[in-house]
Amino acid sequence: MTDWHVKNNELDLTITIIQVFLSGFGMPLFFLIAGMGTFYALGFVKGELYAKDRIVRLVIPLLLGMVTHVSIQVYLERISKEQFTGSFFEFYPQYFNGLYGFGGNFTWTGFHLWFLLLLFFFTIITLKPLIYLRKEDNLNEISKLVKYLNKPGRIYLLAIPLIFFELINPFNEHLQFGGWNLFSHLFFYLYGYVIASNKQFKQSIEKNRNLGIIGGIISSFMLLFVMALFTNELLDSTVQFSDFLFWSLRAINGWFLTIVILGLISKHLNFNHKSRKFLNELIMPFYVLHQTIIIIVGFYIVSLDLSIFVKYIIISSISFVIITGLVLIIRRVNVLRFLFGMRLKKKKEG
Repeated sequence: MTDWHVKNNELDLTITIIQVFLSGFGMPLFFLIAGMGTFYALGFVKGELYAKDRIVRLVIPLLLGMVTHVSIQVYLERISKEQFTGSFFEFYPQYFNGLYGFGGNFTWTGFHLWFLLLLFFFTIITLKPLIYLRKEDNLNEISKLVKYLNKPGRIYLLAIPLIFFELINPFNEHLQFGGWNLFSHLFFYLYGYVIASNKQFKQSIEKNRNLGIIGGIISSFMLLFVMALFTNELLDSTVQFSDFLFWSLRAINGWFLTIVILGLISKHLNFNHKSRKFLNELIMPFYVLHQTIIIIVGFYIVSLDLSIFVKYIIISSISFVIITGLVLIIRRVNVLRFLFGMRLKKKKEG
């Protein structure tokens, strides 16, 4: 488990465990939904136009973050770890010296914006194969796969490639993004595309939801047991048996929980409402800004003589208010909408 940029002097094991579980299905779910979105989008626009749209919607907010507010995160980390003294404006020129993680400061992944980087990368390298997959003959082949996976429990066989990729993690941590292997994220993206391509997949997910709940609970307890039993070994940098056990269980647990959440979304959030459209367009700027704001607020709160729980509430509340306020401002200005990956608002919309 790697160090975060700004940390409290006292750590809480419960919060750490919750973080591990949330990362087990959080970002994979985003990639899966992104894959589904790609399938639907390619039904309306040609591949070339979609690629151009991805450049505008993903690369521009990524580059904006890299050269602006993400540098604040690096600055506060250097200050927090006593690796730099001085103002942010004195630090900023040094931000471009070398790559972060390799002795330098520049965040080539954009820190939390790595999702945008990977999603753009996945979109470009898979675009032609996925367009080819949309052809009727190929969709018929997918139907055969769906028919096979429609039997109880078989959809969980899709966890096998994820287990394989996660077992690479103990040997190469540089392939990890958000607690998952780079190739696992790619497969979640591809799974999302395939799931969206066939309506029977939705039925299969809903049919397997209860089994997923059982499997998710069992694998969660097993994962918790392994984390408690092998805490020191898992924190050790040397590769041990406990590492393979942990990553295998985490992949299985992540896929179980992903299916459960997809099933719940399919059943309870299958609606089109103005509030849903409003919230959907706020997701991108909220995501782009959230970590920078949290770190800025956290930097000033962690030094206070308060309990961890109180600090958590204060940081969460203040950060949410600030981020929401900034997002609502961004939403109203077309130039800012463009920079933060939102679609431009037509003049008549006000």
